[in-house]
Amino acid sequence: MDFGVVFLIFTCFSIVGSEIHTLEYIYTALSKPVGAPGVYDFTAMGILDNEQIDYYNSKDKSKIPRQTWMSERLDGNYWDKGTSSRRSKEQWFKVNVEILMNRMNDSRGGLHVLQWRHGCQGEPQPDGTLAFRKGFDQYSYDGGDFLSFDPRNLQWVAPVSQAVPTKNKWDHSQTLNQYTEGYLKRECMDWLNKFMAYEEKDLKVQSPPEVFTRAKTAKTPGKLILHCLATGLYPRDVEVDIYRNDDSMTEAEGVTSTGIRPSEFSADGSMAKTYQLKKSIEILKSDLDLYSCRVMRRTLDNPIVAIWEPESDQGIIIAIAVSLVLLIVCIVAIVAVFLVLRRKKDVPSSGSSTSTDTEMEAQPLENGKPNGTCSPEAERLMHPNETSKGSSPQGSIDSGRFSRQPGDSPLDSSDSSTQSLNEGHEEV
Repeated sequence: MDFGVVFLIFTCFSIVGSEIHTLEYIYTALSKPVGAPGVYDFTAMGILDNEQIDYYNSKDKSKIPRQTWMSERLDGNYWDKGTSSRRSKEQWFKVNVEILMNRMNDSRGGLHVLQWRHGCQGEPQPDGTLAFRKGFDQYSYDGGDFLSFDPRNLQWVAPVSQAVPTKNKWDHSQTLNQYTEGYLKRECMDWLNKFMAYEEKDLKVQSPPEVFTRAKTAKTPGKLILHCLATGLYPRDVEVDIYRNDDSMTEAEGVTSTGIRPSEFSADGSMAKTYQLKKSIEILKSDLDLYSCRVMRRTLDNPIVAIWEPESDQGIIIAIAVSLVLLIVCIVAIVAVFLVLRRKKDVPSSGSSTSTDTEMEAQPLENGKPNGTCSPEAERLMHPNETSKGSSPQGSIDSGRFSRQPGDSPLDSSDSSTQSLNEGHEEV
């Protein structure tokens, strides 16, 4: 299988309007080690509105926070239980990816991937809470759909024939299907509301984004390139737009973007605390007054509006003056070096004694010894090859697909009924 599939599976996260919020969990298992930096046999992560909030991999074997507010609001017991749960999932996935390889006739080798994604979406209500909008629970194998849950009809959908045995076994247990529906509609939504509340409190104490603008002369005569940089962004869904009058400019109209990039990390470097984004556009110099940059996030009552100032002659004069000063400094330095070298050239040979040498010889050594006599320490430094006299040189698979830890996944109840793909309704 092409290695690139590892990064393509489930990258189409829910792209929804800013009023819709999503909590989802993604588990990824590889059939064999890849040996590439940062790519592990098993990974699991929680994602809130396309922002990673927690993470686990098969090397470190520990569930860790990816947002400051997650580490501050959730105690050690939460992370310990999450670590135990994900170690159990790692074992479960390891068994089932091998079973699927046999079922797909892929036992001859190659790299294969089993993934599971599930979560829920909520829509804001007048009282500030989120109401259930929809849920999803789906599996993929090598980037293709393998199995998904239909909450409306309380049954699993098998798009490929190899998934039919799993569908039949899981549908045979209505308890499993009812539990899956209940998790998506209630438990997942409870955690989505809780996480959004935690994030909101964190946002309110943060400083507003900083916005910087610069108008740079373009290579094309009569044109400018406008840059708008917003830093200190959190969360990542902050909107940065370039406007012409009251119209937001688009990529089709020439806007370019660096994309969201980290601008500040936590003390240990494990998570990004804030982000930055720069957008640019090339315009006619005569149209500069028509443009503005607007930055908005949900905790701001009004957008931050910034405009561009044209490049002034004063700036050019300052640049020229600085260049002249640097040139003079360089000339002075060159002359000084020349004089020093010339003076050294005029120094008498070692056979004669200058007045300076005589004055130095007339001074006693700091250790109190007469001229020409050194302390034992100095002797050792002067004669390093001579030495003075006397010196010498977890989690088992039994916790199963349903070992519940709050806020993690429906895989988290301490039900000991773990089954493989070929044993009962727990299979993938």
